[in-house]
Amino acid sequence: MLQKVLTFELIYLLQMSNLNPQLLLSNGFYENLHSSFINGTNARGVYSPMQFTLRLRNDVQNEINSITPGFYSPNELSENQTQAFSTYLHETIHWWQHVGSNYGLISSLKYPAQSHINHSYLKSILTDIGPIKSIAKYDIQNPNSNLNINKTLNYWHDIDFANKIAFAPNNLKTITNNPYFESWGHSYQIMWGSSIWTLISTVDNNFSFLPNIREWEAEFEKLRKQKIKGFYHGSPNTIAPIGTKSIFEGQARFSQIQYLARGKNYTVADFEKLNMLEGIYVECFDLFLKILGEKRPLNAVHPLIGLFLLVCDLSINPTNGFPFEIRNYESFIISNDPGYRFILLCQQIRDHYSVLKIAIKDYSKEEYITISNILASSIETRSPHESAGFICRWLTSEQTIQDLLKEEETYRFKSENLPIRLFFSKFLRFQEDKYKYPHIFCWPGINLTETGRNELQLAFDLFEKHKALFIDGIDGDIYHSAMKGYTDEQVDSTLNGFFAWNSVYDLTRQWIVEPGPFNFKYEWLSSKYSADEMQNWASTNFEISFGIRPENFKII
Repeated sequence: MLQKVLTFELIYLLQMSNLNPQLLLSNGFYENLHSSFINGTNARGVYSPMQFTLRLRNDVQNEINSITPGFYSPNELSENQTQAFSTYLHETIHWWQHVGSNYGLISSLKYPAQSHINHSYLKSILTDIGPIKSIAKYDIQNPNSNLNINKTLNYWHDIDFANKIAFAPNNLKTITNNPYFESWGHSYQIMWGSSIWTLISTVDNNFSFLPNIREWEAEFEKLRKQKIKGFYHGSPNTIAPIGTKSIFEGQARFSQIQYLARGKNYTVADFEKLNMLEGIYVECFDLFLKILGEKRPLNAVHPLIGLFLLVCDLSINPTNGFPFEIRNYESFIISNDPGYRFILLCQQIRDHYSVLKIAIKDYSKEEYITISNILASSIETRSPHESAGFICRWLTSEQTIQDLLKEEETYRFKSENLPIRLFFSKFLRFQEDKYKYPHIFCWPGINLTETGRNELQLAFDLFEKHKALFIDGIDGDIYHSAMKGYTDEQVDSTLNGFFAWNSVYDLTRQWIVEPGPFNFKYEWLSSKYSADEMQNWASTNFEISFGIRPENFKII
């Protein structure tokens, strides 16, 4: 359906004398973004995890596209061009947070998981009751009337609850009043288990290397019966003050600031004057400083900021249940919740490892591995480097993984579970490079600027290799980011197949929980087709999956 491939030109260094807030402020990260119209808004860039799509406002795109890719010395680029790239870097980091971290993988797979895990139940509902929408409203009118409806709604809500709690823990206060809510631990169990199940059904049917989720239920049932806090209905809960929203935005913003400040005498105060360090963008960093008993440093490349970025990386890479087997069921919440992990790591630095406050000086691989291993051990978990190394062993030991990576190399993915295959293959490639070069991904703002080291070309190549899959163009339509060595046919086939599946996920979500008629407004994907053409395309995709078109549903 979509034919054009968009190329983004890349700027990798520079010094500048003036900061332009029009190209820097109001970057965003959206859980559900069904619109590409960021032009005319305050948002300079956004990343949508449901669509795996990065969007930049036209003025930002124009500045970036005006540059030929390559390396530049001071004064060869305008301030606006460099600052526009910093926004692109900020949003690319959001993509990395999802495709390159353990929590990002689990949470990103929640969208296909909500559809795939419920598919057989939904087919049974069509047989038993017929095509009615929405299932949630039918259940209100006919409570507990159908086992498949009960299973569908419980699975959907459990996964949704888990994501919302991790994103912003204060959400738990209202979620506990929802009749579908069992417990915090149960929601995390279901989201982790369902996301891993999508991987098992795609690449590990024999349960040979992924965590054996078949053993989980009996162990979690013991916690429910023993009334372990967080694992039974009605349990009191103690939440972390921040979640992934704060961690993601803090990590992206301070990486952006380090990129801008490197090579010029910009201070943290300069960025404060531009309101770049307000609200959600600094919430996590200020908490980090408060726990450590430190004040904001003036130097944007101060060791404390490097340590903060490392703590963010550790926080979003839990390992208790993925990629390793569950080590401790009772600690499943606090060992996997990114906000909890962030707090625990800060407390360990304060109480036992204050020397680490000044330990990051070179932003090197050696510093990353040493400090991350110390801090991971302090909270009885594995480091991201150890996790990546464990995952990398799958690349040589598992035939299904080797087959998947051949699909990634040729960019010809099997249609079965295509979004899962595509996303997981990119996750594996990310782990492969992160194991070799963890410092570049932890501190990209430092490594994408001239430092006197010999790694600028490497950072350039890694950024190019791991840029977001889908990017919007000046026209607002979504395109596959340019992939060297692939034909238009290969790229178009992958893009079209991915978004065909994505439309089914969206319509399935609407069928389950959204009241009223189906919404076919897919203008966020392409403006080149009429509304009727887009509706027919989405309806046909849905019919292939469920044997009926959305137009034939009874709206209740």
